[in-house]
Amino acid sequence: MNNSGPVNVRRYTLYAIIPGLDYYATTRLNKKKSTTIIFVIFVSGLMMSTGIIMHQLLTDPELTSDLDKTTRSEIVYEKYMPKMIYLILIFSAIYLPTITYFVNKWAKEWNKQFE
Repeated sequence: MNNSGPVNVRRYTLYAIIPGLDYYATTRLNKKKSTTIIFVIFVSGLMMSTGIIMHQLLTDPELTSDLDKTTRSEIVYEKYMPKMIYLILIFSAIYLPTITYFVNKWAKEWNKQFE
């Protein structure tokens, strides 16, 4: 796709950190398939982890009793929302460095073919 010449490795590494531009950068480096695989792996892990948290929420004995909506909402927000936020932060903290590493590596490999 990008047969015009070498790319700016620093710029592409920066693109990897920004959602949306990471996909653009990897597409320009002809690594669309690899990026999609990495993304699917991370999203699958996030979905499985979310499913576990949702199962805990549905089977929580504190929530199965006859409580009014306000009390149930407070319990959910106090117990389960922090777990979801931590989960998203953890997956972001793993995904961003991973995709940044690969984009940096692929950009360097791309440039080697023009040396």
